[in-house]
Amino acid sequence: MQPDERNTIDRGLTTAAPLVTLRNVSKLFGGVHALDDVSFELRRGDVVGLVGDNGAGKSTLVKILSGVFGPSSGEILIEGERETLTPPARAQRHGIETVYQDLALVSSFTVAENFFVGRERSWGRGPKLFQIMNRRSMTSTAASALESLNISIPHLKNRPVERMSGGQRQMAAIARGAFWGERLLLLDEPTAALGVRESREVLELVSQLSQRGLTMLMVTHNLEHLWSVCNRVIVMRRGRKVADLMSSETTMDEVVAYITGAKGPETLSSE
Repeated sequence: MQPDERNTIDRGLTTAAPLVTLRNVSKLFGGVHALDDVSFELRRGDVVGLVGDNGAGKSTLVKILSGVFGPSSGEILIEGERETLTPPARAQRHGIETVYQDLALVSSFTVAENFFVGRERSWGRGPKLFQIMNRRSMTSTAASALESLNISIPHLKNRPVERMSGGQRQMAAIARGAFWGERLLLLDEPTAALGVRESREVLELVSQLSQRGLTMLMVTHNLEHLWSVCNRVIVMRRGRKVADLMSSETTMDEVVAYITGAKGPETLSSE
């Protein structure tokens, strides 16, 4: 990666081969630059916090990585190979999964059924329309995935997710994303609207997934939550990446300064 010294501060980056690389990615909507020349790398096992005010470009960046949007310019590399991630099914084939703030769960389905939405397992041959869903196999696989993550959800087989707590739904959505996302898991405000206990459980799950080597990019406004799980923090402002910092080498106050514009690349020469 060749960082743009006009708008980027990079600290402490390792020499490990990048899992995902963005090079000079921009996104225009009409005359509006939602993203402007953004470059960074994600390495295996990274848990990177993506922060910035509303309108900073965080959501657009997540949607580009998840295949909802294609970049107007620039390129995305997966393990060194240039790839196109649109539509979202293609990003999923590359092992990239997204847990949106609204979770994208089917409220009338069980956790097991939600695990396999769009990926249903069936019995029989011939056209899928005439096959029978293998609910036993799907339930068994979902239960095993949750058990491996030490997640206990009562009535996994027969309780729709609409009857579960917000924390249980969030844990189920993250577990589903981790099950299918072998390369990258994108988390959009994973602790939003959760209580203290439920937030702690979700953050513990994120930390556990990190220890297993899963790469995650987490959008959050809660810097305390970010500091508890993230090893890096990328700060966006007005569509640009203005800082890429190791969390161990910065502070919340410094990150807030980059978010608000009180500190930026233009101030470095005077420090």
